[in-house]
Amino acid sequence: MPARTPRVVTYVIWALLALLALGQPAAKGPAMAPSEVIGVHANADGQGLQGKVYVALGDSISAGRYATAADDIFPAIVADKLGMTLDLIARSGTKAGWGVTEIGAVTAAHPALVTIELGTNDVGFATPAGVFASQYETIVSAVAGAQTRVLCIGSWLPSSGFDQIIADTCQRYGGIYVSLNGFYAVNDFHAPDGGSSYLGRTDWFHPGDEGHAAIAAAVLAGLGAGPPPVVGPPPSAPPVSDVIRTHPK
Repeated sequence: MPARTPRVVTYVIWALLALLALGQPAAKGPAMAPSEVIGVHANADGQGLQGKVYVALGDSISAGRYATAADDIFPAIVADKLGMTLDLIARSGTKAGWGVTEIGAVTAAHPALVTIELGTNDVGFATPAGVFASQYETIVSAVAGAQTRVLCIGSWLPSSGFDQIIADTCQRYGGIYVSLNGFYAVNDFHAPDGGSSYLGRTDWFHPGDEGHAAIAAAVLAGLGAGPPPVVGPPPSAPPVSDVIRTHPK
């Protein structure tokens, strides 16, 4: 039998490789991180948010302490995922009383979406609950409306009493309450003490990149635009039996 020429051998090899490729399952892409959201832009279109203004009113957490970069802060993540224009109205150390003074700036932006992230400093510096409730209601009642969706974010520093005020007030005006319950107890959600960020040296109190991603995921989930974040360590695997059976009974 005559030997095959090199060209014929090459064709045979390529044909075999093609058949093998067709018979193999498609390679899986990299797993998505918990903070990634699938299909958010389409959801934003359905809600009429894409291309409109999003105002983030808040304290140092909204301002971005202590994410690594400006794009990693939770308002920027939310704006990007929803395809909105971010108008950030935030200042470190502020309480709800400061938020009252910024109502005009919020309404002047004609936002389609507003997140109110205030209360952590009121909890930390013991603002009387009645005073906080009055100031918070002033803010929510002024910015909520038929053309504006309002999400009220709970306190980063745990306080069931203040969170209840935030939730009750928000829901009374047709807003959505976004709980941060349990977030503060997750060490990975905090910035490293003495680390670096675009706003300077970090401290442990404030959220880091993972904390900001988790807050953004909670906001997006509140809008129905993504899954809620995973808070706390994953559940442990069930114990493995010492007995290994190689044949069914």
